[in-house]
Amino acid sequence: MRKQKLTAKALRSLPREERLKLLEQLRSELLKLRTQKERGALENPGKIRAVRRAIARILTIENEETLREKVLKLLEEKRGRAFTLEEIAKMLNERRINFLRHVIWRLQLEGKITKVGLRKFMLKTQ
Repeated sequence: MRKQKLTAKALRSLPREERLKLLEQLRSELLKLRTQKERGALENPGKIRAVRRAIARILTIENEETLREKVLKLLEEKRGRAFTLEEIAKMLNERRINFLRHVIWRLQLEGKITKVGLRKFMLKTQ
């Protein structure tokens, strides 16, 4: 693992292939650390926690991107119509409403989708 903290911002800036490669490295490092812990040779037990958090951070970003692609595909297919958050969740069979809200918020910041009215979203027209 790198000496610097793997922030979400830094991980989002990496290409997907590099993130997945880093994920595999972190998983192998976690296995190595757990083995050292079992043998009693682990010098810094806090490193296990840091590696686990970095793995979780990468997996969360991967899940965000997957959901992001699904939302964009859905809105592209239904171009011209606006949907509420709940309607989008139902169409995507997504139970994690707050996670979906976060993804939609990020898409709004990127300028990919726009808010229509109080609670509806649609694909931004170019």
